[in-house]
Amino acid sequence: MRRTVRIIKGVIKGVLLAIVGVLALYSVYMLIARYAFHNEMPSFFGLSFAVVATGSMEPAISAGDVIVVCAQETYEEGDIVTYYSEDFQGYVTHRIVSKTGNAVITQGDANNTQDSPITEGDIVGKVVSVWRGFGSVVNFLQTPLGLFSVLAGGVVLWLLTDLLTGAFGKKDEQED
Repeated sequence: MRRTVRIIKGVIKGVLLAIVGVLALYSVYMLIARYAFHNEMPSFFGLSFAVVATGSMEPAISAGDVIVVCAQETYEEGDIVTYYSEDFQGYVTHRIVSKTGNAVITQGDANNTQDSPITEGDIVGKVVSVWRGFGSVVNFLQTPLGLFSVLAGGVVLWLLTDLLTGAFGKKDEQED
């Protein structure tokens, strides 16, 4: 029993360390990409993440959703893509409604007018996943309180693992 408890304790701590390590690596990478290289939408292992700010893509994508964007070689009509817009001085996520040569025309599903033409080179990538309502969680985690909450949660889980396995270890010693 004691060996099983030690194995479980090791697995839990290993998973916690892996999660904290990946989050730390991701955070450092994003900070460097954004502030040192001025890339407002950096990719991590080929994926970019963004919190949607408006409802221009309702009902497919709502404000407050998190989108996962993946760069591709080509894009087709009907694809939902994210691109940098000079008109808005920011990133826009809309559906491709037509392509003519190198020109790509996009439009938000909830909008009644098409956007200014862009090129495929302006496109960051295609939306491959939508996490409904997860934007508020992401925004919270980017605050100092959110970061503190994650770290405090990890410490509490670590201590709970020690306490629970310590209690089982003492119980096993008493039975022996």
